[in-house]
Amino acid sequence: MSRLLSSPDALRHIATQVWSPRWVMRNLARLTRVKHTDLLVDDFLRHFETRVSYGHWIAAHERLDAASLVAMRAEAAQLRRRTRFSIVVPTYETAADVLEAFLDSVRAQVYPDWELCIADDASRQPHVRAILERHAAEDPRIRVTFRTSNGHIAEATNTALDMATGDFICLMDHDDTIAPNALYEFALALALDPDLDFIYSDEDKISSDGTERYGPFFKPDWSPEYLESCMYTAHFACYRTSLVRRVGGFRSDFNGAQDYDFVLRFTEHVGKVAHIPKILYHWRAIPGSTAASMNSKDYVVDAAVRALTARVERTGRLAFVRPNRFGGCFDVRRCVEGEPKVSIVIPSAARMSEVRGKPVDLVVNCVRSIVETSSYHNLELIVVHNGDLRPETAAALDAYGVVYVHYADPAFNIAAKMNLGARAATGDYVLFLNDDTEVINSDWLEAMLSLAQRPGVGVVGAKLYFEDGTLQHVGVTFCAGLPDHIRRGFSGDDPGYFFSTAGQRNYMAVTGACMLLRRALFEEVGGFEESLAVNYNDIDLCLKVWERGLRIVYTAQAELFHFESRNRERSVAAHEQAIFLERWGERVKTDPFYSPYFAARPPNFELVLC
Repeated sequence: MSRLLSSPDALRHIATQVWSPRWVMRNLARLTRVKHTDLLVDDFLRHFETRVSYGHWIAAHERLDAASLVAMRAEAAQLRRRTRFSIVVPTYETAADVLEAFLDSVRAQVYPDWELCIADDASRQPHVRAILERHAAEDPRIRVTFRTSNGHIAEATNTALDMATGDFICLMDHDDTIAPNALYEFALALALDPDLDFIYSDEDKISSDGTERYGPFFKPDWSPEYLESCMYTAHFACYRTSLVRRVGGFRSDFNGAQDYDFVLRFTEHVGKVAHIPKILYHWRAIPGSTAASMNSKDYVVDAAVRALTARVERTGRLAFVRPNRFGGCFDVRRCVEGEPKVSIVIPSAARMSEVRGKPVDLVVNCVRSIVETSSYHNLELIVVHNGDLRPETAAALDAYGVVYVHYADPAFNIAAKMNLGARAATGDYVLFLNDDTEVINSDWLEAMLSLAQRPGVGVVGAKLYFEDGTLQHVGVTFCAGLPDHIRRGFSGDDPGYFFSTAGQRNYMAVTGACMLLRRALFEEVGGFEESLAVNYNDIDLCLKVWERGLRIVYTAQAELFHFESRNRERSVAAHEQAIFLERWGERVKTDPFYSPYFAARPPNFELVLC
C-alpha cells in the first residue's frame, strides 16, 4: 500500500478511472477471486514504473555513504564465522593512476579479513615496482612478488595464486576496481551458508579515466547453460580455495580466456553457488581491452572456443563450438546420445490462415516443414484434432504418416488436448508444438535434444519469430507472480541483454508453443493442468519441473516461425489467472533469472525505479 500511495502516476490513474463503474467492478472482481491481493497490486503498479538512466539508478539504489560503510564495518566485526579472502592479481606495465585506483579500492574494503597477492609479470616501468612496494609497506595484508621473466597472464596469475592462504580466492584485473562492500557481501553470504563453493556478483564498466560508470550487467542466478554461451559470471567472484587447487589453477594454453577456461573447469566441481545481485565490480574500458570490445582481440575468441571445446569433451561428445555472430557469445552443441524417439504432439483446430499473403492450411504446413526440413528423423507425428479435419487436410497429413488422436470433448481445453496426445505418444521424448509454427533450421531438434539430455535439464524451449521476423519467444519471466514473454516484438537480429536472445539461457519457463522434455518426466509431474484450459498450462508445467530442481533452458539454435497474430489482443480469463496465482504467485513473486531492477511490463531488461 505504501508503494501505491507513493506513486503519483498510479494515483492519478485511479482518480480518473474511479468514476467508471466498469473499471471499479472489474477490479473488485479480480480482488475477490484471489487471496494474494498484494500480487495484483504489484502487477498494477508495474504499469507506472519509471524507466531511468544508470546514473539515476545508482543514486537511488546504492548506499555507500560514510554512515552506511561504518555500519557495515560494525556488522562485519560481529560476524561469528569469518572468511579469509585472497585477492589474486597479476600486474604488468600498469599505468600509475590505474594501479593506484585498483590498490585503493582493495584497501578501502569494509571487511578486513583479506590478503592481496600480487605477482608482477616483469614490468619494465619503474613506477610499477615503486607503487607496489609502497602499498605493501603501508599494509601488511598486501603481498607482492616480482617475476624475473614475463610468463603472460595465466602463469603470472598462478604465481600470485601460489601465495594465497585464504579460504576463498577472488580474481581481479590490475586495471579494475571493486566496491568498498564487495568482500563484506561475500562474507555475509558465507556466514549464512558456509557450504557455498562459488559466489559471483553483478558488475559494470568504468571509463578509462574512471569518471563514468556505465554498461551495468545485472546477472541471473546460477545458470549453467548460459555460462556455456558467454562468460557471464566474470567479476566479482570468489572461489573455494580447495577446489581451485583441485582443478589446477590457470592454463597458459588458454591465455586471453584463461579465466573462462578456469571457471568452466571449476564449476564442474562445485556444490552450491550464490549470486549477489549488487554491482560490486567496475571493469575499466581501456581502448583495446575486452571491456571495451570483445572483437578487439581475436586470440581471446579463439582461446574461448578452445576452452569451451575442452569443456564439452569433458562432459559429453562434441558436435561443435563456434563463435556466435555477436562477439563474446558462443554456440555450443553436444552430440545427441543415441537416436531417441521424439513424439511431436500437435494440437490442431485444422484452421486455414493467411501466411505471407497466401491461404495456408496451418497443420499441414507445420507437419510438412518438420518432415521436409528436419535432419533428425526418429520422429512420431501426433495430430490431436476435433474430429472435423477436411478431407484434403487428412490426405495431405496421411502422406507424412501422421498418427491421429480425436479430441471429442466439445469444450475447448488445450491442456486436455495436449495430455490426450501425450498419452498416445511412444517416444522417449515428447515435443509439444503449436500447429501455426514452421521449422526454419534443419538441426532444430538436435539443438533441443542435446540440451534435454544434459543432466539436470528438464524442459527446453526454442526461439520463435512472428511472420514479420520479429521475436515472439526467447524466454519467459515473471512479474508479480504472472508470466510474460521477454523482448516480444524486438527485431529478429536483436542480440538481447548480454546475449539473452542470441545464445542459450536458463529461465523459469518457456512457451508451450515449442517445448521438449522427457516423456517420463512429463508423466511424473502429471502433465498439463487441465483446470488451466487456455492459458498458463505450459508455464505451470515448467514450474512443476523447475520445482523438482531441474533447469529450464531456452536455446537460440532451434528457430521456428510462430504465426500467432502479433497484434492480437492477448487476454487471460480471470479464473485462470486466479488459479495460477493461488498455486504459484508467492513462489514466482521474484524471478531468479530476471533482475527486480528491470521493468517487467514489458520485460525488456530496462532499468526502472521500483
